[in-house]
Amino acid sequence: MRTIRNRALAAPLAVAAVVALAGCADDSAGPDQGTDVEDVGEADPDENDPGAELVGQTVTVSGEVSEIVDQGAFRIGGDDLGGDSVTVMSSTGNFQDMGADIAENMVQDDTVLQVTGTVREFNLADLEEEFGVDYDDEVYEQFEGEVVIVADQVSTLAGEGITIAGEVTAVLSTVAFQLAGAGWTVVVLDAQHAQVDSGDYVQVQGTVRQLDLAELEEEFGLDLDDKLYEAYTGDLVLVAEKVTAAEPVTEPTQ
Repeated sequence: MRTIRNRALAAPLAVAAVVALAGCADDSAGPDQGTDVEDVGEADPDENDPGAELVGQTVTVSGEVSEIVDQGAFRIGGDDLGGDSVTVMSSTGNFQDMGADIAENMVQDDTVLQVTGTVREFNLADLEEEFGVDYDDEVYEQFEGEVVIVADQVSTLAGEGITIAGEVTAVLSTVAFQLAGAGWTVVVLDAQHAQVDSGDYVQVQGTVRQLDLAELEEEFGLDLDDKLYEAYTGDLVLVAEKVTAAEPVTEPTQ
């Protein structure tokens, strides 16, 4: 089971639920390691910067695809270069070599990818020599001096067991509420009618899948409002085993 945490949010209740991952926030979060996309994007290779400790480390982060740079690079997170997003690179210059099909439609489809790799300071000449790849100078020169992730593994979250935490931003019905955290806006369909209010911090554990209303109505014995959920049909969902309540995690004082 992988844990996806927004660094500013922790968690909240116990139920079987369904979570629709629908939409995007500016930052995104990494399972297990406690590092998110914004942490990596804002890291400064300068040894005096607190984020410098990430350089050279292996991290696992996840977020929506915000830009396809070329066949060997893409960005996840927000749109701020060197801020709330991070560039993910292939050491071979082509993600297909590691079995990842990176396509332009991922941006329009709000595709969520999970990336495991090494945080590096981008130096075109050094990386070309190290990996034996002739990267396109015109494409990659914009990343010079930026922190990037050289990926070892890239995958979608479909079929994965995860734990996602965030803040309840809206209660939609007796069986649905919105959750903001880990780089997504999440719609939670709760078969056990959890009592949550806006502002609560909630943690949901389960397995990611695509939203199919008819299938879920039959599986959980729910009578869902088609008009309310039709906008999320086909989106990634999390069939949850448990939802729990807790206090938010705060940033340590520097």
